[in-house]
Amino acid sequence: MQEALSSAGIAGGATVTDVAFAGYIGTGQMGRNARYHLTWDDPAGRPSSLVGKFPTDDPTGRASGFGNGNYFMEWNFYQQLAHTVKVRAPQCYVARYDEDEQNFVLLMEDMAGSVQGDQMRGLTVDEALLAVEQAVAFHAPRWGDPSLFDLMVRSEEESVAMLHAIYHATFEPTLARLSHNLGPECIQLVRDFAPKVGAWVTASDAPRTLLHMDFRPDNFLFGVTPDAPPLAIVDWQTVTVGPGTHDLAYMIGGSFEPDQRERVEASLVADYCARLAAEGIDYPFERCWHDFRISSLWGVVMSVIATMLAAQTERGDLMLSTMLRRHASQAIHLDALSLVG
Repeated sequence: MQEALSSAGIAGGATVTDVAFAGYIGTGQMGRNARYHLTWDDPAGRPSSLVGKFPTDDPTGRASGFGNGNYFMEWNFYQQLAHTVKVRAPQCYVARYDEDEQNFVLLMEDMAGSVQGDQMRGLTVDEALLAVEQAVAFHAPRWGDPSLFDLMVRSEEESVAMLHAIYHATFEPTLARLSHNLGPECIQLVRDFAPKVGAWVTASDAPRTLLHMDFRPDNFLFGVTPDAPPLAIVDWQTVTVGPGTHDLAYMIGGSFEPDQRERVEASLVADYCARLAAEGIDYPFERCWHDFRISSLWGVVMSVIATMLAAQTERGDLMLSTMLRRHASQAIHLDALSLVG
């Protein structure tokens, strides 16, 4: 810890005299997050605690994290991208990644004054509005930036082929695992989407920007103390480039039960458009709504794939079936499949 924080300029000449492991945070399906308390010989201006993030212990999740580039992308976000956007993420003190050794570590700001959102509880409308604000803070600075495509690790053709292959390999096993918590319309949508999942990747011609792609309550930290930010976003393992409405539809679709979602989603989309306009981005509601409808299918993709790639836990299965049910309901209500080739 001394070596890492000294090389990062955090120690500032002081010495770490003790490090105390204070327990794990979260469920650890794709990564382990641990809190550490630090004792310094000179504590002034230095963190008294921090959070370390490491690969998951689960062999399947670990292989997936390195094989799919998830760990690399989170390292890359903190190394190359975070300073180019305005989204509130934890400050990262140390980011290291070793492809050969299949290991990585992040040492980050401890946001102890915040509480994690709960996917199954979902969001209140006020919390969703905070999420819209952070979505715009992330999307707007790189909106339509052609240099973003230099960040892509796969071509569009490779992305289409990969997503098609992974979805086809996972959707029936996912249904076998979760079907007892899903309705027949949800199950039918998952199957009807299978031949169109590749075409979905290119169905929207919306301007491209940076995407979180797992923009949901479990990855939100809501401030509960006066010095904590109202909302910070964590888990940057799936950062990519695409239509901003993917993050927006995924957040809304997975955070509300269908009846409430139908009442609030149009106003949340309108708020997103208004905030983009305030940043000088012309994205009319009608166009955004069309893209939002297409993007509603991302939640189906993510829920299906994550069920088989992440470590299986009781809470994880319940969460993923809740997500899949909500996202499928959204896509059905918005008739999203009709907009995909």
